[in-house]
Amino acid sequence: MSDNTVNELLDDLLALTRLRAPLPCDCLRAVQTHSVRRFEAEGATLSFPLLGTFRYREKDIWKTVLPGEILIIPNARRVDIEYSPKKEEEFVALSVVLTDEQLEAARLLLDAPPPTDTGDITSMPVSELISPLSRWTRAMREGKKSLSMLAMVEIVLMLYAAGHHTLLRAREPSIAMRISRMVSAEPARRWSAAEVESSLGLSGPTLRRRLAAESTSLRTIIADARTAEALRLLMTSALPVKTVAGRVGYSSVTSFSRRFTERYGVEPSGFRR
Repeated sequence: MSDNTVNELLDDLLALTRLRAPLPCDCLRAVQTHSVRRFEAEGATLSFPLLGTFRYREKDIWKTVLPGEILIIPNARRVDIEYSPKKEEEFVALSVVLTDEQLEAARLLLDAPPPTDTGDITSMPVSELISPLSRWTRAMREGKKSLSMLAMVEIVLMLYAAGHHTLLRAREPSIAMRISRMVSAEPARRWSAAEVESSLGLSGPTLRRRLAAESTSLRTIIADARTAEALRLLMTSALPVKTVAGRVGYSSVTSFSRRFTERYGVEPSGFRR
């Protein structure tokens, strides 16, 4: 695969980040280096650094992903990340969380036994996926949702053929994950224990017992879901910190900043410098 073909694809991906139309993926931007502890990937995720460098730490080892490579997070987990702009430029990346429908379609087409292990975070050159990535980018640019989903299924199949089997690991979402998804959908809502129990069809004692078995609590899950959504907004928009705090249910910027810093090890105001 020629360098020109790869560069054309990277240019097309970068052009996607400049579209004003909403996309089913996140555009990450930063004007200075940021390190975030325990970033929460909500599921199988593909990230494409386009300007600057991306680093992640797993098993106490830092690894770097450069433009022209794909970061592959095979399933939900927490990971330390760092992203840095090039000198006098900003950091830009596209991040795609694979949908349950895309992964299930790939499982059905492969008819292979689902992996039981979680696998490692890894990366690979985009040059190995030029054709389906070009089709995905074109469909995204033209607003053709069904074709973009079809192209992403093909990408998943090619990743599986390249040995990334744990992308297809299927597991029943934990109670904590189900609650987190509920809160993420409406982070500003004043969630009560009674509402959560009713939505899950569980009694209070049963919910507390199930969450204790997962080493967490309802209060912690709600707080973490809100700060995770705040991090997403800070990384993908130019919204002021005060606005972000309000959108995720905090009336006090001070309380929000304290909780955010405890969770990620960096002040939210740092994303706006």
